Amino acid sequence: MTELTSREANDLANQFLALAQSVGDFRYHHWNELSKARHQELASQHRSILNYGQDILAESTVLVMEDVSKSLTSIKEVTSQIKSTLGSLADIQKGINITAAIVTLGAAIISRNPFAVGGAIDGLVGIWKSGK
Repeated sequence: MTELTSREANDLANQFLALAQSVGDFRYHHWNELSKARHQELASQHRSILNYGQDILAESTVLVMEDVSKSLTSIKEVTSQIKSTLGSLADIQKGINITAAIVTLGAAIISRNPFAVGGAIDGLVGIWKSGK
């Protein structure tokens, strides 16, 4: 297992901040279609994603991942795709599922469990690429 460098942790934190922005865009674009409960759920998840970004920076010296370069590449790729389209995604449930998967990924990274990180990345990619 390899520790993340400060630069890698900074990059990872920036990915989470970009994902948080995308979640905010999604919520804004679907404002009138979301119930009050869904707004509250997305607002809470949005805050969690922002907090994970900050926590990743704070924990940068002790975060450990199995295959750092592969994991970071996967996160960058899916983040890039999500950033460019989540705000205008028509499928509200898919947007909510993606948001939940981002929160799961953040929790896995902060838990320092490399197996959980790999599973969370796979889960996020799977949801993103699926029809739902």
